[in-house]
Formats: sequence, C-alpha cells, structure tokens
Amino acid sequence: MAALSATLYSPAGQKAGTVDLPGELFGGRSDQQLLYLAVKEYLDNQRQGTASTKGANEVSGGGKKPFQQKGTGRARRGSNRSSLMVGGYVAHGPHPRDHSWDLPRGMRRQSVKAALADAAKHGKVAVIESIAADGKTKAMAALLRAIDAAGQRVLCLDAAPPAALVRSCRNIPGLAVKAARETNAYDLLLAGRVIVTKAGLQALKETIG
Repeated sequence: MAALSATLYSPAGQKAGTVDLPGELFGGRSDQQLLYLAVKEYLDNQRQGTASTKGANEVSGGGKKPFQQKGTGRARRGSNRSSLMVGGYVAHGPHPRDHSWDLPRGMRRQSVKAALADAAKHGKVAVIESIAADGKTKAMAALLRAIDAAGQRVLCLDAAPPAALVRSCRNIPGLAVKAARETNAYDLLLAGRVIVTKAGLQALKETIG
C-alpha cells in the first residue's frame, strides 16, 4: 500500500512540502461498525439523564370522582390521577438514570485509528510544524485562512495545548483544540479538517500507535 502523506505547513501557514503519515495510525481500515459504537458511547456519555415524570404514586389528587358516571357523554373516570387525564401521572415515563457506558480500552483505541484512517482517506488531515499562539483570536483566524481551513469545522491537535493557544481558539466558531492524547472518534469524524502539530503527531504515536 502506498504511503499516506499530508501537506506540511510552517507556523505561518505556508506550505512547506509534505510529510508521511504513520501507517500504524492512518493506514488502517475505516471500520464503520466500530465507529458507530464509539460515537454512540460518546453521545450516551454526554446525556445528563435528568428527564423525570411522576408515577402513579407521586401524583396528588384523587378522592372525589371527577364527574358523574353517566349522562355526560364522556368516558367513565374514577380519578383525576389517571394517566389519561390532564395533570395525571405518566404511564411508563422516564425517570432519572445514568446512560453512561464504556467501550473496552482496546476498542476505543482502534476506533480512533479508524477515524484517523477515514480522515486521511478523505484528505482532511494536515500537519503543521507548530502553532505560535499569542492568545489573540486574530492571529489564529489568519492562520486558518492561510491553510484554507477558515469557515470549516476544524479540530486542532497538539501534544499539550498551551493556555495561549486555547484562548486564541475559543472565540472562533467551529474550531476546537485538544490534546492529542484526549482525542476521540467522534471529534475526528465531526471535523471537516484535522490539523495536527508535529508534537501532536508524536503524542498520537505514543498513545495509540
């Protein structure tokens, strides 16, 4: 199989050639079933699980019959607590619960590899030597324009993003910066462009390579 490569950019956003992408990270196959499980796990773990309804033993009222048995033309009602009445209990309704669950560690690691392979296959990956952020949004916006990533959903991966880089990215819509070791399949699939620093690429190799 031919070696995968990506465009290499200088810190100023100028093209500086190409760089080979590690086959152990980007050369796998895009396992759709595994990616589905990884995305499902991520989204399930984001759920708060606070939806709540009142059961039959939690609704106040009852006692007097709402209206007479016959002569009204309506269905018979014995209590205003019925699930068929406005203000009554909710039959089989949701209650607070924990939706979280965990993929096995090996499957989670493989899902990241599958997402990286998918990104490389679709030409979404670019490598930048480093990002010299000064905490200013203007400089980061200029860098995105220089590498033709402005207006897209961009995931920026660095080994350990400095606070200045995080500050410079947080006001740009669609731009997310993360430590390479913390990335997941959901973030990679959602991104239209994946920008990885050289240090971030090394961190990925050490983590899941």
